[in-house]
Amino acid sequence: MLAPDGIRLAPIVAGRRLQSAGSDGRRAGWRGLSRAILSAFLLGVLPGCVGSLQAEEQSVHVIKRPATIEDMLQVEFIGPADFSPDGRWLAYTLVPPYEKIGDYSYWLRASGLSGHKILLRDLSTSGVSRAHPGLNPSASQYLIGFSPSGSHLMVLEHSRGSFVLAACPVAGADCKRFASMPDIRDMYVAPAAWNERLIWTDDFSFLLPVRPRDLPGSELRNRAGTADYLVQAWNDAWSGSRPTGSVAQSRRELDANAWDAGGLVRFDIRTGREQLIGNGRHAGGQLSPDRRYLLISKAGERRRPPADAAPQARETHPMFDRLYALGLMDLMDNSVRELTCDCNLDPDSVAWGASGQAFAYFAWPMAGPVESGRYRLVERASGELILETPADYELADRRDPGNREHPAGPVRAAPAGTGLIAFARKTGTARYDWFYFDRAGRAENLSAKISDPAGEIIHLLDNGVQVLAKDGVYRLVPGRPAEAFPGLPAGPIGRLVYRSNTAHGWANEFFFRYQRTRLDPAPRINLMQFGPDGDSAIAMVDLSDPTASPIVARPGLEGARVLAAGPGGELLVTVKDGSATRLLLTGRKGEAMELARINRHLNHLLPPSVRRLSYTLSSQNGEQRRVDGCLLLPPDYQPGRRYPVVIDVYPVGCAPACRSLGDMPWVAPNLADLWTSRGFIYMMPPVPLDMVATPEGPIAGLDDLLEQTLDVLVSEGLADPGRAVLYGFSQGGAASLYVATQSDRFAATISMNGWADFFSHYFSGRGLMRYFHLDQNGGDNRWRYECLGTGADHRCPFGFGESALDDPEAYARSSPVALARGVSAPVLLIHSDWDYFDMSQYDEMFGALYRAGKEARYVRYWGEGHGPSSPANLRDLWHQTDAFLIESGVLPAVCEDQPCRK
Repeated sequence: MLAPDGIRLAPIVAGRRLQSAGSDGRRAGWRGLSRAILSAFLLGVLPGCVGSLQAEEQSVHVIKRPATIEDMLQVEFIGPADFSPDGRWLAYTLVPPYEKIGDYSYWLRASGLSGHKILLRDLSTSGVSRAHPGLNPSASQYLIGFSPSGSHLMVLEHSRGSFVLAACPVAGADCKRFASMPDIRDMYVAPAAWNERLIWTDDFSFLLPVRPRDLPGSELRNRAGTADYLVQAWNDAWSGSRPTGSVAQSRRELDANAWDAGGLVRFDIRTGREQLIGNGRHAGGQLSPDRRYLLISKAGERRRPPADAAPQARETHPMFDRLYALGLMDLMDNSVRELTCDCNLDPDSVAWGASGQAFAYFAWPMAGPVESGRYRLVERASGELILETPADYELADRRDPGNREHPAGPVRAAPAGTGLIAFARKTGTARYDWFYFDRAGRAENLSAKISDPAGEIIHLLDNGVQVLAKDGVYRLVPGRPAEAFPGLPAGPIGRLVYRSNTAHGWANEFFFRYQRTRLDPAPRINLMQFGPDGDSAIAMVDLSDPTASPIVARPGLEGARVLAAGPGGELLVTVKDGSATRLLLTGRKGEAMELARINRHLNHLLPPSVRRLSYTLSSQNGEQRRVDGCLLLPPDYQPGRRYPVVIDVYPVGCAPACRSLGDMPWVAPNLADLWTSRGFIYMMPPVPLDMVATPEGPIAGLDDLLEQTLDVLVSEGLADPGRAVLYGFSQGGAASLYVATQSDRFAATISMNGWADFFSHYFSGRGLMRYFHLDQNGGDNRWRYECLGTGADHRCPFGFGESALDDPEAYARSSPVALARGVSAPVLLIHSDWDYFDMSQYDEMFGALYRAGKEARYVRYWGEGHGPSSPANLRDLWHQTDAFLIESGVLPAVCEDQPCRK
């Protein structure tokens, strides 16, 4: 049989791998056909290949079975894709079965982040897709996109901690690799995206800020790079060859010239030449319409927050935690004119007008809060200030228009005519609109007639802008009514950009997400009509010509999600086939070609059964609240029988929907299917945070709510009350340890990759990040404790609302490590040496349990991040879990007719 790309494949019947007697994933009580009988049905499996293009099943009965860890380790992904500007070439990304990717070192986990392989297809021929011969086959290949002319493919390669930017001619085999390290991201949770794109100055040259390789930003939060750094330092120390000390300083006031290290480099993709054209760290470059001038901000060193900073993220962890200075660079001679002001600015706010004669940026007084800032309009030739947005108009925040808790900077404005167009509202009014501000201080509402104007500027006009609102594109020109762009699909629309879609197997990995989005307003744009059940249409629009009809392409496939669109109406889409995902190339006439099919093996699994549960919780102050929960039941669940239950606690407020491996293919250490295939009922219960917090502490009511949940499961005839397991990962790890010190209702507790001592954790470094970022953040765990949230669901479940310096006793009273004598059941602690949550926290907890005379097992995984990524460690994790549950009496010592591994 032939796969869609013409590869001949052996037939597959069930697609199941035979497992050895010690293999993971077996569940006590699961009885099936013997291995001898099963083997008669199994003709084999494909060797791991990119995309796993498997042949159609034979017309035989498929024997379904519960999921095992081996099924999880065979999960595949699809990554970003792009069409060349002329539509001839298609580049798309496939990630082979997880067990085959080979490099598990990147960031805190490898799932969805590593193993990417780019395939090229020449759409002008009938040939097959191929790997580019110049790319490193052993590296993860992150697709940036095509060069402006379509002659080259731009790729960021990662291999064991090393990043390399490469430019590869689509029709050749020679890739130019650059020595400079792109300076792409700079924050640990919500990375600022100011440098996540290439600034093309012509068809073959681009600009990009760079960072010294020995001063990595958070894009280098990888374990292999850290290991190389430490090994070198250790060897230098042991050989006596050079000093290895690093210095961290706590400073508030910095020298005005204390700019962070880095540079601005011009790259030539034909010659591979690199030219340093600016010293210091840079952010947010914007090229003028004629490509002669570059507006770019120099970035200072990170500033320490003041000692009297209020316990809230906006003050302890502000988005703008350093000084920026805007400069105008003439690319003819690389000279820079600094635009001086007694202010700080948002590098992501800089915008040119269509003529290039003026530009705008958002700034605020040096000593003032960000929300006191205004947009400024500046004349390019003279550098003189033309106007500022009026003080009685409030600019919308780009994250959330009314956001005042943690300002992220305003929605981008733009010069238009002799004035400025910005998204704002008059102080005291509720609605934000697009306003034109002129030099005389007048404001004209341009979007008053648009039902929901929230959106972004996507095209610049000489005397106005075009904005993308939620229901269409509108031309906004002062003195004229808003005009809707004709011919677009009706209904909700947005930009066609790559976004995470776990159900379809789209990898949520590092990618240049701003490469084709709002930072470069251009006349041609792809707009997507989307909905909860699929993307129904894509419109290719030339915004510079209002008389031109958009090219509208429709996938014509139920539930399709669009990865990329070509200029001629070609679409690359994914559709679900049960739990598998098909990758299809469709044409304007509706024809479709399958390029790959991933995760077909998941169609051979028996998924957990789902049961919805509605019940009442009571808080310690007497409040009662109805909540909805969701249970995953063993595949062979029998009503009337009681089962062991695992309560997966995570302090998120409302419980997530029930999802199985088949629903959301993913690789995770705590996959629910691996509990249900062992015969457990799995539940991540709702945890209303306003009911959890009490005067005794932020999670002091958690144990009571979980016991109420367990009571419901027992009263419903589902749970065996003597075999309830408490489990927690990450924030749930800390929460589970606290509950273990307060409740005697659980037969065992498994706590993974969390923390245990709120006081020491408040001050400590963030695990992996301590090696490069300690001097920039002083530990950086403070926000978790100082913030306070409201309502049932918020981001501050551990919030005390004050510093540990102000009330250390409160922190100690709530810390599991100080409450260890209250533990009543065996505890399994699992942690990793290069997690963000430092492993020393569980060293403390193990010491406390040891001193308190409690039963505990402590498993530490070396070289791992936020949970194990290595397939060997993932297998071992479940072997350790099985052994612990057997020792605790929760599981019997026999699994599927074979002794469980102890």
